[in-house]
Amino acid sequence: MFQELKINGTALPRPDGNLEFVSEKVKTEYETEAGTTQVSVRRESKLNISGAWTLTGSWVALFRMWASMDSVTVAAFFPEKDSMSDHECQFTITSEKHVRNAREQLHTDGLYQLTVKMEEL
Repeated sequence: MFQELKINGTALPRPDGNLEFVSEKVKTEYETEAGTTQVSVRRESKLNISGAWTLTGSWVALFRMWASMDSVTVAAFFPEKDSMSDHECQFTITSEKHVRNAREQLHTDGLYQLTVKMEEL
């Protein structure tokens, strides 16, 4: 599991639960004229990360800005590899919900619950 997650150099706060990391092979299978199946592996793995955060308005503004960009650089530190790896990803907010009572309690513009997906390009 990761120990640190950054987007465009900004370290993210801890998510509400565990993040889901999926690494899949990107390949194309096709049948040749001789009737055999040929596999072309374009890339060994493609990283997909999804998770949920409860954030203040200033963090939500950053998340929205990243979602509006064509791509972001996601850096994750994996202890088993003992290295930080960078991945160009599409950042998408899949759900956003305002937590009503937070506005009065925190003297901020409230708390939001966001679910996001980061898919490597």
